[in-house]
Amino acid sequence: MNQSKLIAIVFACCFYSCKERQFADFIITNAVVYSADDSIPSATSLAIAGNIIVAVGSNEEIMHYKGRHTEVKDLQSAFVMPGLNEGHGHIHSFGKILMELNLLNTKSWEEIIDSVAERVKHTPKGEWIQGRGWHQDKWTSTSDLQFDHYPYHDALSKISPDHPVVLTHASGHALFANKAAMDIAKISVESKSPTGGRIVKDNNQKILGVFEENAMDLISSFISEDKLPREKREELIERRALIASQKAMFFGITSFTDAGSSLEEIEVLKNLSDRGKLPLRLNVMMYHNKDLLFERIKSLPVYGKDHSLFKANAVKAYIDGALGSYGAWLLEPYADNPKLTGQNTLDLAFLDSLALQCKNQDLQLCVHAIGDRANREVLTIFERRGNEGNERWRIEHAQHIDPNDIDRFKKNKVIASMQAIHCTSDAPFVEKRLGFDRAKNTSYRWRTLIDRGVRMANGTDVPVESINPFECIYASVTRKRADNQFEFFPEEKMTREEALKSYTIWNAYASFEESIKGSLTPGKLADFIVLDRNLMTCSDLEILDTKVLEVYFNGKKIK
Repeated sequence: MNQSKLIAIVFACCFYSCKERQFADFIITNAVVYSADDSIPSATSLAIAGNIIVAVGSNEEIMHYKGRHTEVKDLQSAFVMPGLNEGHGHIHSFGKILMELNLLNTKSWEEIIDSVAERVKHTPKGEWIQGRGWHQDKWTSTSDLQFDHYPYHDALSKISPDHPVVLTHASGHALFANKAAMDIAKISVESKSPTGGRIVKDNNQKILGVFEENAMDLISSFISEDKLPREKREELIERRALIASQKAMFFGITSFTDAGSSLEEIEVLKNLSDRGKLPLRLNVMMYHNKDLLFERIKSLPVYGKDHSLFKANAVKAYIDGALGSYGAWLLEPYADNPKLTGQNTLDLAFLDSLALQCKNQDLQLCVHAIGDRANREVLTIFERRGNEGNERWRIEHAQHIDPNDIDRFKKNKVIASMQAIHCTSDAPFVEKRLGFDRAKNTSYRWRTLIDRGVRMANGTDVPVESINPFECIYASVTRKRADNQFEFFPEEKMTREEALKSYTIWNAYASFEESIKGSLTPGKLADFIVLDRNLMTCSDLEILDTKVLEVYFNGKKIK
């Protein structure tokens, strides 16, 4: 080979090497990077091109991606991790509670009455007053709990005679109505409880004002937004979604699984996402009442222009209620209310048909099941209809599972979508509801499920709980209440690694998105956050005070 030919080959190799070399638009250095990717156990630097992570590694390795126009930022040892993923929340209800009476932190019936009285002063007569967040088992005083652990409506009705009032339980599975609201709904002592619900009456048939599960519709149908003009409904949906997404972004949440929206709400959310108005990636489950459900399913899957920003190919159903409102469907009666075993809120034959429809249409089925009986029945239907195991069907909450049913999750590849914060939030009354043995052996069995190889997801169920992910992560690794350090069977807690994965890559898997997000891996979307402390090494209590310093979404800083 002559010398000129050799020079030409060398030049060509150098030319094509330079041409193919990818320079980053943005590089962060001197960070403590938690990747949530087992193949990248440690790193200090990231390189991003466009909205994609190009490389993860040491400062020296990543600086090879620096070009003339690359922005480089020194994070001075700050902690960097994937954007957090709310694995089960309710974006519309969250936005609504931010706009209405928020009762999540109330500690007594008197405090609730005072909150409503204050709202009455500024509300025109005849207008509905709505709120959410009360939980009778979290009140410091029990003197008002006069029947079935509930107060009577009298005090509420007295301070709001000219305003119909509806206050939804924190769980969303019961509501309190005043006399004005019940009069509008024509509720009387003769009113009958519907199937799967209860109008709570005392032994003398006096109505307390509490409506559980399906009985809630007797009141809520009168404030249904379905009666509003379509333009007004869409405006409300947009406002709530925007308020909720901004609050989520504040806490470093870049992805959000919405656990139940109507088809109309989904279309509005899709439009918002397509217009680039939401600082979130949304994964939405469709929920409709049974009369409309099969008709609406035909319109799924619904995607936005960019599948990485919006998707809706999942269906939500409810088979029971919540433990706090005696709605969780149990195998045995409640320890503190032996006449009750909870509520089966959806006919099993209907759920079986729904599972078959989802199977045929390749949709993800996500079923709310809290009680051990509810979990057993759902697992049986999943075994029958989802027997290929690649559907990634989910049981939402899965809070109380009979030990004999735990291996059925693994066998049928069912995702246990469990919200860790529910454990510590509910801890004060779980043993009261179930007794010691059932509380210990069936409740919030994260460690057991993980050790058996069951896939899990995590989240807050906002607005049932605060959206703050660090409170949920703290609950995951300690199983302690933040206020009084009450510890709920600590042998079932998660490790730090598991807790962080449950809020990132595990939730991405639960929505079929682990190939594009959930870890800081080359080729994935550049969604990441910068925190004021190292979540892998700080003390347990320090987790609670974590602050989000910066949020990067699609490779761009948005906070």
